[in-house]
Amino acid sequence: MKNSDAYSQRLEQKSIVSSRLSETTRFVAFGIVAWVFAIQTSGADFSKSYISAYEFWINSAGALAVISISCDYFQYLCAYFSVNHALTRRDSDYKYNKNHPAYLLQTLFFIIKQIAVGVAAITTAATFALHIFLN
Repeated sequence: MKNSDAYSQRLEQKSIVSSRLSETTRFVAFGIVAWVFAIQTSGADFSKSYISAYEFWINSAGALAVISISCDYFQYLCAYFSVNHALTRRDSDYKYNKNHPAYLLQTLFFIIKQIAVGVAAITTAATFALHIFLN
């Protein structure tokens, strides 16, 4: 296998993995938002005691999930601008300008959304587990 073939395969794999990461991030973030909404609006004794013990952490997880969803949108918006910019770079074989603000922000939003949803998921799981096992 030539280096160029291996490189092309890795780029394709990277594209598939980053696409799946974005889908999973979106799915988890919307799930956390729904979870927080359900817990906050429930009149069940479990929900009331859970909120009373972990309200700050529950709300923080919800806020981080919303941040993740917002970053997902902004990542794709920046990708749109980055692609448009690359299409103007005829002299560079239409390659991305890795120093262009849209390209840099696209990467930054991708990283932020992963961290935000990861922390939100850990917070949700930890507070729920603590509440179940300690009560």
